[in-house]
Amino acid sequence: MPRLYILLWDVPNVVHLELENLGATSRGDYWWLHPSFEPDPEHLYRQQAGFAERAAQLSETLHCTALGVMNLEDAALLLWAYHRGRLVFQYDSNPMYLGCPVCSYSSETVGAFVHGLDELCRLRGLPHRQQTLRAWLVRRRGLGFMSERERLEKILALLELPTSSAHTSQ
Repeated sequence: MPRLYILLWDVPNVVHLELENLGATSRGDYWWLHPSFEPDPEHLYRQQAGFAERAAQLSETLHCTALGVMNLEDAALLLWAYHRGRLVFQYDSNPMYLGCPVCSYSSETVGAFVHGLDELCRLRGLPHRQQTLRAWLVRRRGLGFMSERERLEKILALLELPTSSAHTSQ
C-alpha cells in the first residue's frame, strides 16, 4: 500500500489532462496522486503541513474533493479532506506519534484526533455512517484491526471510496 497519496473525486472532465500531466492515475471517477517524498521523522511536522497544503491546493484549483492520506510506518494514520479548497475533515490516529519518549504522557493515554466527521459524511451522502466511522477512527489497534493500513481500508470502505488495494490492483 502506498504510504502517502492524495485521492481526488468529483473532478471536472476539463482538468483530467492536467492531472495526467501531474502524474496522477485514474480508475473510474477517482484519481490518485503520489507525492515525490517519503515521510522523514526529522522533518515530519513540516512535511505534514506541506502535504496537507498540497491536497488543499489541488482541491481548490481543480474544484474537486481531495483526501490526503499519510500512513506513518503503520504507527499513525493522518487524513485530511478538502472540498474545493476548504478543510472539511482532519484525523490523526496517534497524536503522540512523535511524542517525547521520556515524558509522563504516551500514545496510549492520548486518543485519536477527529475533526469534521459529520461534514465528511454529509459530503459523501452517508450521514447514517457517522457513528460507525467514529467507532473505527477512535478504536485502539488490536480491537478489530492490527495495523493502520487495515484501519484505513475499513474507513475508505465505509466512506464508499476505493480502497488502497483497488488502486494498486490496476
